[in-house]
Amino acid sequence: MFKKVSILLIVLVALVGGTLFAPALKLQIGTVPASTELSVKARDLKLACPGSLYKAGGANGTTLGNFAHVGTESYAAQFNSNSGATLSTNSGVYTVSAANDSVTQGSVLLNASQYQNASGATLKGLAATNCQLPSNDFWLLGGDTTTGREALLVLRNVSEVDATVSLEIFSEAGSVEAPGLNGIAVVAGKSTVVPLSGVVPKTKSFMTHVTSNGGEIAGWIQQRTVRGLSAGGVDYVSPSPEFAKNLVIPGIFIRGAKTAAKLAAANADYKDLVPVLRVFVPGNQQATVTAQVAGSNAKTFGTVVRQTVKPGTVLDIPIAGLKDGDFVAVLSADVEIQASVMLPRVTASTAPDFTWIPAAEKFTGKRNITIPNVGISKLCVYNDKTGAIDVLVVSPGSTYSFTGSESAIYANLIMDIDGTVANLSVLDQKNAGGKVEVNVR
Repeated sequence: MFKKVSILLIVLVALVGGTLFAPALKLQIGTVPASTELSVKARDLKLACPGSLYKAGGANGTTLGNFAHVGTESYAAQFNSNSGATLSTNSGVYTVSAANDSVTQGSVLLNASQYQNASGATLKGLAATNCQLPSNDFWLLGGDTTTGREALLVLRNVSEVDATVSLEIFSEAGSVEAPGLNGIAVVAGKSTVVPLSGVVPKTKSFMTHVTSNGGEIAGWIQQRTVRGLSAGGVDYVSPSPEFAKNLVIPGIFIRGAKTAAKLAAANADYKDLVPVLRVFVPGNQQATVTAQVAGSNAKTFGTVVRQTVKPGTVLDIPIAGLKDGDFVAVLSADVEIQASVMLPRVTASTAPDFTWIPAAEKFTGKRNITIPNVGISKLCVYNDKTGAIDVLVVSPGSTYSFTGSESAIYANLIMDIDGTVANLSVLDQKNAGGKVEVNVR
């Protein structure tokens, strides 16, 4: 018996050893074809705007769950045809068609934006946003659903495929668990409006992550304020750029600081008329965030704020004590973050207004932006290498072109129409094309 067991063990050891130390064998049947390099044409460039502002309750404000467009939006766009490309427009959707891949996409080919100066009893203020390249994944940092504040998530599907949207929302307390975050249908060629008060009620600070299956979508948060019976401003929250350890937010133009302080002293509902820096930290590591708010000249004194933000949370940091002037916020953190600024605008003769300014994209190449043909518009440009801040008054209806530079720059456009305020980003939206290797068997 012992002899049989010993022989069995020897055989097993031999088999294992042969498996572990045997040379690797590669089995091939037939001839492996050589890979082929194919050129993949970029999809036609398509930019979508939200259309005119939405009013809850329908046009008359009396139908529960109904949202109707009110007022009339205007557009500012430029198309530079090249290599036979053509432009078609339909209800705020701009589409560039090209027969081949010789067309260079981006803002030099097409840039477009939308703006609307609302003057209704409950919807008043200037709202503006860039027309957007549809996507399956984007982040929106802004919004408020506390008393007198309304946040509507506007989702527009301009593709030919239905989309199913899921939301992730983060607040000061972390990730939000609530019904209605998944399975939001956005039919091809249609828009869907989601009142965020039904998902995150009475929440002052939050970040919204939008993902879709099926068709790519464009999205914004339409934010408005009502104090008692008085409209207190409206604007769009537009998608944020990529997360980064260093962010820049140009265009913090403070106006009416003394008037805002008087209103806040008389009524607590006006205490939000102070610029606020909103910061979101993804992941599981806390961030130490420093924001240097610098003035555009030696006579404009800024400030520095420093905060620790817990992972997976949103924090609003008031930027108090700034007098009227032009400022840029330069942020640094020890982990990648996202940030935006809520900028109020107060004048003695008009109702308060506000705008949500996302962090600006960093760029070195050429970019174009077309200026709305009404009001006063200013470009605020920050040079990453020198720290210089330039504020440029631009002509209504013109197209401003940034040229390539060795120094990276950040820029935002701030609009002012009769004391109301809004902003536009300097973007370079394009679809990717290129070459891929394919093995055909």
